[in-house]
Amino acid sequence: MREYDLIADWYPSDRGRTVGVAEALSVAATLPAHSRILDIGCGNGVPITEALVNAGYRVVGLDSSAGMLALFRINLTGTPVVRGDARSCPFANGSFDAAISWGMMFHLPPENQAAVFASVSRLLKPGAPFLFTATEADGVADTSITGTMNGVTFHYYAVSSYRTLTAQYGLVRVDVYDDPGVSTYYLTRKSS
Repeated sequence: MREYDLIADWYPSDRGRTVGVAEALSVAATLPAHSRILDIGCGNGVPITEALVNAGYRVVGLDSSAGMLALFRINLTGTPVVRGDARSCPFANGSFDAAISWGMMFHLPPENQAAVFASVSRLLKPGAPFLFTATEADGVADTSITGTMNGVTFHYYAVSSYRTLTAQYGLVRVDVYDDPGVSTYYLTRKSS
């Protein structure tokens, strides 16, 4: 995302080192040691990718922002990262034990979110978890609200039902947690 290129240097100063870490580690703890996890929208790799790597998981980062990935490569030397589009993840079918996407899905219009779910479902092994943050709102249209980070405008989209949307791509909702003022996160699993 071009907008994240514009704030790449500022972004670490606005984010703590714990956002999403407990949730990501909780999902990872359900996996065998050294499982392969895809961090979609990994940004600069801190704090989620870093925490998963430090916990012994084999993590691959995916992000579309060149600026964020430049910082990722400095922060996590030796951890694989790919510049790519989550709507068409450039990985083999069934190649990941889990996927996590924190703070990315809600930037995409609903039809693009659907493409991400199709792509993620394809690359996950049967039964693999997918944890993501997003927003549900009844009666939403394909319009966005806007907000700013460090003076840069970002778009945010909601979907009326993630249970319905993810199920279309073989992802069954397991849990949803609303952390008011922070995030709503959804845990799904790929059907066996």
